[in-house]
Amino acid sequence: MGAKKHYFYDKPILADQEHEYIESLLKKYKHEDATEELQKKIWDELQWEKHLGNISIPFKVVLRKDEYGRYPPSVEVILDTKL
Repeated sequence: MGAKKHYFYDKPILADQEHEYIESLLKKYKHEDATEELQKKIWDELQWEKHLGNISIPFKVVLRKDEYGRYPPSVEVILDTKL
């Protein structure tokens, strides 16, 4: 399947390629505890990659906590692929 091309502020975004690139960046955080510090580290790294021009897709980094305590917290990166 070919890469999906979207446009954001008149710049092409290859969503599939950027998704794979972001996943490769996040592998190093896989075994860390999900905390606000980890959320900030991930956001900072993705912002730096955006500054360098390696990614251009809009993203959001959120810390998910189960209010009942049944599941451990997790950090989720949400990519805006519906541009």
